[in-house]
Amino acid sequence: MLAMVQSQGLTLLVEDNDQLALFYQLNLKIWVGAQVRRATSIKELETFLQKNKNVALIISKASFSEVAKNYIEADNLREISHITIGKKPLEGAVNVENGLNIKPLMQAAAKALGVTAENMAKMQVPEHFPIDLNCFRSLKAPACDVFSVDTDGYKLRFPKDVDIDQKALSDLASAGHDSLYVLRHDRLKMVNNITQEIVSTINPNLLNEDENLSANEMSQKLLQYKLEKIGISNETVTLAQKNINRMVRSSKKFPKISQLVDRLLKNKAGYLYKHSQILMYVCAHLMENIDWGNDEQKKTINFVAFFHDIALSSDEQAKIHSEEQLKNSKLNEKEKSLVNMHAQIAAELVQKFPHAPMGADVIVRQHHGIAHGVGFSQHYGGNLSPMSIVFILAEDFVDYIIESGDKLDIKKKIEQMRGRYTTQRFKKIIDILEDITL
Repeated sequence: MLAMVQSQGLTLLVEDNDQLALFYQLNLKIWVGAQVRRATSIKELETFLQKNKNVALIISKASFSEVAKNYIEADNLREISHITIGKKPLEGAVNVENGLNIKPLMQAAAKALGVTAENMAKMQVPEHFPIDLNCFRSLKAPACDVFSVDTDGYKLRFPKDVDIDQKALSDLASAGHDSLYVLRHDRLKMVNNITQEIVSTINPNLLNEDENLSANEMSQKLLQYKLEKIGISNETVTLAQKNINRMVRSSKKFPKISQLVDRLLKNKAGYLYKHSQILMYVCAHLMENIDWGNDEQKKTINFVAFFHDIALSSDEQAKIHSEEQLKNSKLNEKEKSLVNMHAQIAAELVQKFPHAPMGADVIVRQHHGIAHGVGFSQHYGGNLSPMSIVFILAEDFVDYIIESGDKLDIKKKIEQMRGRYTTQRFKKIIDILEDITL
């Protein structure tokens, strides 16, 4: 979908959380062309409906949905479509369980508002694309150049990757600017940038399990972007620590790994995120059952599960696990070089990370079995640390889980691992993997 299609009728969003409201408003405008108004309570919903007769769609989360439905029926407003967000379906309404998985929500809104693929194909996108000014309050630095418009035309206000002057932003708002602009070809990059920033600030307690998985993935992508642009800073350190804590919390909510995998597949999570999240689960199982594991080592391996592939920029790169796969891949030479050296690059990043767990950089550097972190090993020697061995086996096991989907044969996989990793140091860890709760 693209933007700037004018939908018929107003969309009323009933949402009491500012960050979630901004997230929905931005995406509804960009993807569906919706004219969105917001109510923060049922009372505001009632007042708005009394004064506005051209509401076509109401979107509300579960805590508001039943009351909204009763009000619609009591006032004979059945022509208004209703979308509910959350785990509680409502008769007569379209239910979207995961409010942060934006595609199903936008598809439901487009259908309710009569926005078709034909509308989208015919729409004209202006050279300077408008985005509500309030969306930029959530940004530290924009992912592309941002312009304002006045009688003299468009003027560059906030350059790409330069911190936004919040006072200048407030001055623009005071002067009557309700929108800022990005170039047409930058609009989706900017929307993704804003969306990720908004989601990274949302309290996880306000989200269900599926929404938290989506939020975690968006925050991980945001961190990768910021690390590439600005490196280690107070901002990226804080975001990384928040992301790790959120992913650890998500892992603990699933008593069986199959439940976690099913949720990630249902969310259509990307490989990079899915790989790290499942790795945390498997590593936690190993560290809880190994005879020398302790709390500090558990924290270390969670940190490594998050950071080990942080230098990679695509799922295609992350799916490569051997020299042969790298050689036969369709990656360009620059990408192949990055994949070949990503363990070393990530380890150097971890070394610079303030208060990184002791030994985390060693595990990251060795996670493909090469002590210096360049390339992929097929023969695992005695120069690897014990924690690196745990991680190598966990990663091999997780790669199999993701690639197999619902065709898992754990017994066969364990036998294959015993044939590949033949030393006693590896065999002890493989024994523990046999007992993982699927």
